[in-house]
Amino acid sequence: MDRLLNLLGDGSLSRYLIALVTIPIVLLALYRYLLPKPIPGIAYNHEATKSLLGDVPAMIAEVSQTGEFRVWCAKQVRKMNSPICQIFIKPFSQPWVLLSDFRESRDILTRRHKEFDKSSFLSDGMACMGAFHGIYMTDHKFRANRQLIQDLMTSTFLNGHVGPAVYNKGLELMRLFETKMKLARGRPFSVKKDYEYASLDCMLEFAFGKNWVDTAVGEQLKVVGGLTENSVKIPVSVDEPVEFPLGEIVDFLKSVYEAPEIVEKTINAIMPKLQTWWWSKQGWYKKIFDDKEKAMKDQVAIGIRNFNEGKIETGLEHMLMREAARAEKDGREPDFESQVFRDELFGDIVGGHHTTSGAMMWLTKYLTDDPSIQSKLRSVLHSTLSAAHQENRLFTFEEIRHAKLPYLDAIIEEMLRINAVPVTREAVVDTTILGCPIKKGTQVFFMSNGPGFLSPSFPVDETKRSDTSKLSKRANDSWDESQDLARFDPERWLVRKTDGTGVTADDVDFDGAAGPQLVFGLGPRTCWGRRLAHMEMKVIIAMLVWTFKLEKAPVELSGYGGLEGIARVPKKCYVRLVKL
Repeated sequence: MDRLLNLLGDGSLSRYLIALVTIPIVLLALYRYLLPKPIPGIAYNHEATKSLLGDVPAMIAEVSQTGEFRVWCAKQVRKMNSPICQIFIKPFSQPWVLLSDFRESRDILTRRHKEFDKSSFLSDGMACMGAFHGIYMTDHKFRANRQLIQDLMTSTFLNGHVGPAVYNKGLELMRLFETKMKLARGRPFSVKKDYEYASLDCMLEFAFGKNWVDTAVGEQLKVVGGLTENSVKIPVSVDEPVEFPLGEIVDFLKSVYEAPEIVEKTINAIMPKLQTWWWSKQGWYKKIFDDKEKAMKDQVAIGIRNFNEGKIETGLEHMLMREAARAEKDGREPDFESQVFRDELFGDIVGGHHTTSGAMMWLTKYLTDDPSIQSKLRSVLHSTLSAAHQENRLFTFEEIRHAKLPYLDAIIEEMLRINAVPVTREAVVDTTILGCPIKKGTQVFFMSNGPGFLSPSFPVDETKRSDTSKLSKRANDSWDESQDLARFDPERWLVRKTDGTGVTADDVDFDGAAGPQLVFGLGPRTCWGRRLAHMEMKVIIAMLVWTFKLEKAPVELSGYGGLEGIARVPKKCYVRLVKL
């Protein structure tokens, strides 16, 4: 009792009671303060605002199973029944905005780039790529890097240097396919790695030409070519796949594989800058980029020697030429040893290899699963490249590059449409989208696999569109939405010139602006390498259909599940080939 009286006397008990009441109130206030805060006027999942983690648990539950963030996002758009909605993915941060309206997306990407620029969380995730143009805002560094590589998408360079190399790599890939086909004896086999290796070799030819001697497909041919029927394990069932061993690739090529995996994991990290710093101290991380630096320095040295001798053929040598011209204009010595050369070209190799190989896998799957499209394409190739067909030989590169093949162009465009990943931008000023306030720093995802793309568009109040959007309405803002927009239908992209059903250049024209498309982005940050990617797909897929009949693989080896990263790639890509 005396102790209690003492406590009352000196005020300790009162302070204790005040603390007992105040601390829970403060904690509750802090909890409520940290809860997700929706942007006014934009649809959202109300349950997500009741948890500090927002939409994260629901998102992880699905994406951990599917590997596809874009599919979960498209479901949110449909669930909220609105062309603009918000999700809460980064705790204690601003919500992410999903926009599923092509017209407004196009307007922002092409006309409002002073309001929206490169997403900082993507730049942070790509920090390992160094001085690659893709990590920069659309500023002087971005433009300077783009200027260095501007010669590499010209018709002269693509048709004179890259095209013949792609053609030769396609021939090598067809030999690998034929060797596997014979050993598999009518059974399916995976071509996932084969396409990855072929695209990787194409990018190495693009960058270094014959200065680079270690190939990926060549190593696979050595290994598979050394096998005999007795040394290959053939399953009893004709529907069971044959597994082939992989040839070893050199360390630099491994670094090209591993760099995008680092980027993807870093982008998804809670604190990407801290993760990059921590990983940079690890031996495995250092090895990847040490191997990259060694190979790139060696190639730059060869390129400088060739440039000084007046030999300018490869992508790297053209970059050196551009730097020399820029230095002369600026009144300085050229900086051929700059880190920019190594990082820029490495980034181009990584991006081009990863995206184009996945695209060729998707094309193979669609052509396999729709024999009528495959047969029609083969017929178009034979009639268009009639001399080669009559002479019972494969077309040459010059023949395929000059050939007008609107149906093949449409097949490629339709594949890209269906498998596009969201384009992302960050608001760099306070602004609006469809009349809704968007604060500086907000991440905006331009969805291309939801309403307006793979399902009918949502109606939009025209008065809420931006002024530039109101002035830019076009006929191709949406498809004929009575069609099944999720179905693979290349003829969406064709404009008929004659009656009938023919799809040669005499019958149809290809219209790349026939409908909504965001796969390469739009505006000043449009994908730089799209012409190279299209050439590679056109040559190699034409070779595939000309050389083989693609028969269906079993259901368990098929399907259209994908994995998202720099691009969307199939989880599986099996073929059952018959030589024609």
